[in-house]
Amino acid sequence: MRPAIEFVPDNKGPEVEAIRRGLRQHRAAAFPDRADGGAGEPLCFLHRDPSGTVRAGLVAELALDWLLIDKFWVDDGLRGQGIGSALLAAAEAEARSRGAVGVHLYTSSFQAPGFYRRHGFREIGRLEGRPAGHDRFWFAKRF
Repeated sequence: MRPAIEFVPDNKGPEVEAIRRGLRQHRAAAFPDRADGGAGEPLCFLHRDPSGTVRAGLVAELALDWLLIDKFWVDDGLRGQGIGSALLAAAEAEARSRGAVGVHLYTSSFQAPGFYRRHGFREIGRLEGRPAGHDRFWFAKRF
């Protein structure tokens, strides 16, 4: 008998929270000696313009001794002014202060792989053709 599988066209609803809760319990069981139970800590760093509008930001999670950068954006009009570097430096400093040993992320060839290489990241994986004509990169850097 095949298991019943349900498709839910939503990645923010109560079903997703149930999955996250299950993962947190699994992590806690795998790391019983950790005070945090292996749970992730959300981090967010922003740059706002004088009117208060968010023009750049970095969304991350500190989990299992590593900072995972999940979302990182700088408005096109602000690129090349050091704002991305400042956001990255702030995230790395906060991660270090919380005991992280490094940072990792993924990006695409049409985004900014050169930016990460200039900041000391090494490519640890690549998926060619995501999307067609481009590659997906995974980068990491130990502190």
